[in-house]
Amino acid sequence: MESLRQHFTGIATKYLSRVDATRNSNQHEIGSNAFVRILGDPGQISVFLRGVFLYFSDGAEEPLRATGQLTWYDSRRHQPQRASEYRLYYPDNAVTLRMTEADFCVIAVRPDNTVMIIVTPPGSTSERQLRWLFGIDHVSSDRFQTQEVQGARQVSIVESMILEELGIAPTGGDENWLDVLLQRFGPAFPATAVFSQFARDTCPQNIGDLGSSDAVLMAWMEHEEMLFRTLERYLVQIQLNVGFESVDDFIRVSLSVQNRRKSRVGHALEHHLAAIFTLREMPFGRQVQTENRATVDFLFPSQQAYLDSEYPDERLVMLASKSSCKDRWRQVLTEAGRIRVKHLFTLEPAISAHQTSEMRAHNLQLVIPASLFGSYSDVQQQWLQSLDQYVNQTRQVVWG
Repeated sequence: MESLRQHFTGIATKYLSRVDATRNSNQHEIGSNAFVRILGDPGQISVFLRGVFLYFSDGAEEPLRATGQLTWYDSRRHQPQRASEYRLYYPDNAVTLRMTEADFCVIAVRPDNTVMIIVTPPGSTSERQLRWLFGIDHVSSDRFQTQEVQGARQVSIVESMILEELGIAPTGGDENWLDVLLQRFGPAFPATAVFSQFARDTCPQNIGDLGSSDAVLMAWMEHEEMLFRTLERYLVQIQLNVGFESVDDFIRVSLSVQNRRKSRVGHALEHHLAAIFTLREMPFGRQVQTENRATVDFLFPSQQAYLDSEYPDERLVMLASKSSCKDRWRQVLTEAGRIRVKHLFTLEPAISAHQTSEMRAHNLQLVIPASLFGSYSDVQQQWLQSLDQYVNQTRQVVWG
């Protein structure tokens, strides 16, 4: 996988003040000499930069987006006797009109000098995920704090999911695998189950050496992500070389690529979880329909047991699988009415304390890979379950 440095060179963070979030005529102004570290010294000229604006709110599937020109300059450039005072101006748009005092703000500079202004409500899942992505420990409400993005930081599949929400598509492929993929599948994507099986079969890590279910799952997911990106880049390039018959044809292909990216990770996660349960010799039903046509991703020990009114409720266990959670965790509450405590496995890091408290109040237990525990607070970690813990608990509950 590529490094985070390939996508960002530097960032500045702050909880917005009233002045930061208040209009000045038809523009907003942020002043900080600290920006020189990430934007450079404009000298005696005004530097015009492309701005991308994003506002994330918990519960929304997509962020609010806008673009506009930014102006970066020294407001005292004509006053050589006075110390420089740098300003970054940006125009009104749907995002700037949404942001308010105390919102969390990240100003992120990309290698092409595009500046992303990303705003989220304080304490939200989006804030926590951005802080986890960029390694932001402390945020001030008094002044912007800047830091350079380190070159050695590698992007994981989970971090790639956050980047895609920002509108950035990591490449993450490995051309050394292209011939193997083409020999096996030709110039086309196979069914998701077939591709996931291929990923497991070719994963270079020795599954026996990895040991834990969490490590096995993430090794498979990372390897499949690399294989997918490799084949996708090749197939999309073929389409680009051929060209498009019309604007509608271009839009159709573009939407197809985007939809495949969004759905593939979820399918891969479900396929690999099923393989883990099979390796652990855990009989289960998959995509089981229960009450009111609700479908459960995994049901232990079986659909037959669930439909048997004589089978004890307390020996039934379910698991929903969602690569990203958002507010869709509430859908799980309607599944498998006989089971009081629902379980949800997700790759979503750093879900807010407010959201996890709601989950607990609704008897929903969150299960995440052990490697993501560090993105949660110490209090949340005491409640979370790893995949290994879930497997052990389920085996104990169902089979004793």
